[in-house]
Amino acid sequence: MSSEKTADAANNWAPGAQKIDATSIAKPFREEIRTQIQKLKEVGIEAPLLVGLLANSDPAAKKYAEWTGRACKADGIRYELREIDDAIDVENALRDANDDPRVHGIIVYYPIFGQVESFSGESQDDYLRDTVSHKCDVEGLCHEYRSNLYRNKRYVDYPTNSKKCVLPCTALSVVKILESCPSCYDKSKPIGRHMEGQTVTIINRSEIVGRPLAAMLANDGADVYSVDIDSIYLFRGGRLYACDGETPESCVRKSSVVVTGVPTKAYRLPSEWIQP
Repeated sequence: MSSEKTADAANNWAPGAQKIDATSIAKPFREEIRTQIQKLKEVGIEAPLLVGLLANSDPAAKKYAEWTGRACKADGIRYELREIDDAIDVENALRDANDDPRVHGIIVYYPIFGQVESFSGESQDDYLRDTVSHKCDVEGLCHEYRSNLYRNKRYVDYPTNSKKCVLPCTALSVVKILESCPSCYDKSKPIGRHMEGQTVTIINRSEIVGRPLAAMLANDGADVYSVDIDSIYLFRGGRLYACDGETPESCVRKSSVVVTGVPTKAYRLPSEWIQP
């Protein structure tokens, strides 16, 4: 058995599979942030201030807040965690942060209310996402950024086009990983066609990862099958098509890129569906 096959067997990977180091992909972006912050300090301007709002006891949310603080410290960004005892006070705290001229960015640690029906809409958490000002939204989840994404509008200052829209951060990180993979993105093509000719399947349609990622890849020219628990849609050329005759297996088998974001450890995608 060759050393390559031995490594595959030891790691329980399919033959030829590779593990991608996301830290190395993120490194140049983090270095750019540090450089820009240092330039601000050299002319007497404080580093940007990111405010985190935490209003729940969810261990994952608390851990995410800790990670945010460590990452900000490492990159020279000021970070302030504001813990709120009563979830009903989150909206006021959020609006205070929106209106605070010292605050440059806001991140809210969800879930707070979850998907419980609310007076203000289908869910209070969705309402809070839309309450974050686009000037402070570092996650790209407010209404303005979401609507721009689904209309493939890439700038907030048309026709000047000098300020790019903020994109949902988790979905964007997947795009950056795909950009680093050979044969996924073709940067020789014009913007909007970098994934032309590619078929992608995304198993998850959450508002945080699956749906925005499908739109982002479709905006780059791919045909994207969006698979959720009870439906399959095709994102293509700025339009959404129902796929009544497709199954998760049929979508995966015709795809050169497959992304799973199912929020349960028990989910397993049959590896025999995936193209060699």
